[in-house]
Amino acid sequence: MKSALFVDFDNVYTQLRALQPAAAERFARQPTEWIRWLVESLGIPEGHEPGARRRLLVRRCYLNPNWYQTYRHAFLRAGFEIVDCPPVTSQGKTSTDIHMVLDIIELLQHEVRYDEFIVLSADADFTPVLRKLRRYDRRTSVLAIGFPSAAYQASADLLIDERLFVEQALGLPLEPVEVETPAASRTVPAPAIPSADAVEKGSPAQLAEIAQLIEQAVAQSATPVVAGMLAARLRQSHGALLDDWNGHGAFKPFFRSLGLHQLVWINGSGGRIADSVRHASDIAAIAEPADAVHGPGNDASAETLAGADPATAPAAPQPAAEEEPDAAWAGHESLLPIAREVCQLTGAPLLAPPTARAVLESLAADLALHEFDLTATAYRVRAACLARTPSVDVGMREVVFTLRGMQLNGHAFGRGQDDARTLAKRLCNQVLFLCQREEMVIDEAVRAQIRLWIGGDLLG
Repeated sequence: MKSALFVDFDNVYTQLRALQPAAAERFARQPTEWIRWLVESLGIPEGHEPGARRRLLVRRCYLNPNWYQTYRHAFLRAGFEIVDCPPVTSQGKTSTDIHMVLDIIELLQHEVRYDEFIVLSADADFTPVLRKLRRYDRRTSVLAIGFPSAAYQASADLLIDERLFVEQALGLPLEPVEVETPAASRTVPAPAIPSADAVEKGSPAQLAEIAQLIEQAVAQSATPVVAGMLAARLRQSHGALLDDWNGHGAFKPFFRSLGLHQLVWINGSGGRIADSVRHASDIAAIAEPADAVHGPGNDASAETLAGADPATAPAAPQPAAEEEPDAAWAGHESLLPIAREVCQLTGAPLLAPPTARAVLESLAADLALHEFDLTATAYRVRAACLARTPSVDVGMREVVFTLRGMQLNGHAFGRGQDDARTLAKRLCNQVLFLCQREEMVIDEAVRAQIRLWIGGDLLG
């Protein structure tokens, strides 16, 4: 498979540095190592023979020489063409985006037919070019560190999970996120971080929880859910248990093993997951039942799902009565609709206001005593929330999302500005940014509701 690689160095380096400084340095100084992983280990997008291997015919790195000149030679030694993109505005904005887009379009018309375009950047400005490549029947693989937009993820054929990249391509341990079960969720965990070797096959309770998360994600979406995006969220929340997808090696067979009969897998563009009744009109020509076995006659078509004989088709479930708000939302029911809309659109966790407040206060208290470390801090903050009176039940994914959101909004922990009010402001600004990026209309009334939901009187 003939591939072309485009690296937005500034974007990937800064995002990795916020996640794990050692990962940013290894990415910048040892590109030969992660190039080998791309060629030898990373799976290929659907549409090619499973045994096909990449040939990186083009390697281009777009770099700001004013800031990152020291990393130039490492990429030259790895066979990259370096495209210098110095700042063109007083704010430090470079011309990387336009250079990359022009080069991609040029190669699209090249006499050599490039089968795959690999883009290492989380910049949503590349969404239109990904769509154009799809129209020309080219495969696209993207590495997006942080919180890439839903449109950007949906436009790619393969989403390279940041955890996978850090652990396998860069060879650095990204500590596993705690595996939670309903029974254990209200016990106070020890601050110590478990090793990956301690996690084996998931228990029935753990797998049931993951299945419920998948059902909830599909139920909350008006359209079929992009499998890559959902897989990334599951791996972020359940860490080591899903490193090898519970022994299945990939998300698709793992999804099928859960026996979610109401959900179907739609092939193409990396895969999507749909509800066979709610998303009947969106289901593509070929979809596979979650419990089907590969082989002739086991694929469900759109006609089978959407146009089945009413006499033989199972009855559609009746709409359930509107469920009662969670007890944690008592006294804040008026904020629940806007919070649900925001979370469905952005992927942010649906934290009740008291829970968000507990996370912010626990984080501020922890940072006053300990140096910030993403994983260790997240464990201690969750433990502190569970130890409160009354106990505040919050998952590791929610805590990690909160910490990463503040980092991506420009907050630097440990510089004397870690009070609860400042943290609330950072988190609120990040959520508002995600909403605007997804083109949600934010007027002053909506903005006030979001601020009240996340920060309460901290932002009053």
